[in-house]
Amino acid sequence: MQPALQQAWLGRVRDHMQARTTDMAETVTRIDIARYIDPQRLSDEQALLRRTPIFVSFSSKLSRPGDFVTHDLLGLPILVLRDMEGVLRAFLNVCRHRGAKLVWDKGGCGKRAFTCPYHAWSYDLRGTLRGIPHEAGFAGLDRAQHNLVPLAVTEAFGLVFVLPDQSQPAYDFSGFLAGIRDDLEGFGLGNSILHDEREIGLTCNWKVVVEGGLETYHVQHAHKRTIAPMFADNVAVADRLDPHMRLYFTKRNAAELVAGEAQGTIRDYGNPLYYIFPNLIILVQPDHATVLAVLPKGTDQCIVHGGALVPPMTQRGDATGTPKADAHWDRNVKIFWDALDEDFQMGQAIQAGFRSGANSHITFGRFEQGCAWFHDSLDRRLTGPV
Repeated sequence: MQPALQQAWLGRVRDHMQARTTDMAETVTRIDIARYIDPQRLSDEQALLRRTPIFVSFSSKLSRPGDFVTHDLLGLPILVLRDMEGVLRAFLNVCRHRGAKLVWDKGGCGKRAFTCPYHAWSYDLRGTLRGIPHEAGFAGLDRAQHNLVPLAVTEAFGLVFVLPDQSQPAYDFSGFLAGIRDDLEGFGLGNSILHDEREIGLTCNWKVVVEGGLETYHVQHAHKRTIAPMFADNVAVADRLDPHMRLYFTKRNAAELVAGEAQGTIRDYGNPLYYIFPNLIILVQPDHATVLAVLPKGTDQCIVHGGALVPPMTQRGDATGTPKADAHWDRNVKIFWDALDEDFQMGQAIQAGFRSGANSHITFGRFEQGCAWFHDSLDRRLTGPV
């Protein structure tokens, strides 16, 4: 985040702390419960995710030639790898012979080729078909038409994004990430290393989990056993960068801004949070960041995929990957996951509430505008261009 924007944000926080206010929309927003339980709505949202750039992995897992990861959380098999020239590539993880899944491991390193476990057709790291056992049985086969199907892929702020839509292999990500990339690269996330990756299954609609990260109204109540003592009560600033957004979760020590005693940066007085459409949340903390992607699996089921982006070295000078540094990051990341577990429990209870028939709709207050923006962006892109 640029220094001028940081100062503007801190100015807004100071004014809110002094007046005991927060950023608010002009009106409340009503959302029909059917959005969370209708199978057709779910199908439409899953189709939207497949034609939208999505986060699939962390750059540090693909740092060397021959590194690879697979991603199946969208119900679409994806293979991402670093080829021998250092180029990042993505493909549908499907053999072009009979459609078998080509790579079954979740990830690995040192590969120079991939061989299908069904009939042993093999492909190099550029996706080119190289080997066909008993090739005489395929006389006249056009090899070029049987290379792996490429997908558009890019890296930004320590993360790997793939466009699952195979019809756009040359997709330009620059427009999609405009307004977000500079901010997050400015926090130094591009050189970060993955720590503590997790996949968690939940029995709630995916949108409920996303909504939990887009407002501060619940923090003092839902998180009273964990992070509530650190944060001011419902004090936030929010900017819409349609279809994305950025928010600021203000800490109690931001009172120093009012008293004129401020000595720190924006990371010292709160946590900047970035929502990247449609399903990714990045929480920037004082010395690292945490990443959370939510993927729909059913009307009442989703998968949370996340981890921490930590710098190569702690502030005390311990290299990440050493026992001392890992213990430091473990302590920090535990706070994040403990608080999220409270959100997850609440989200699953909310989904049961949706199924009870008690409510026909939910209401987002004026200071829950991030949730309203999320639904507005989602609704408009379900029927229009991404």
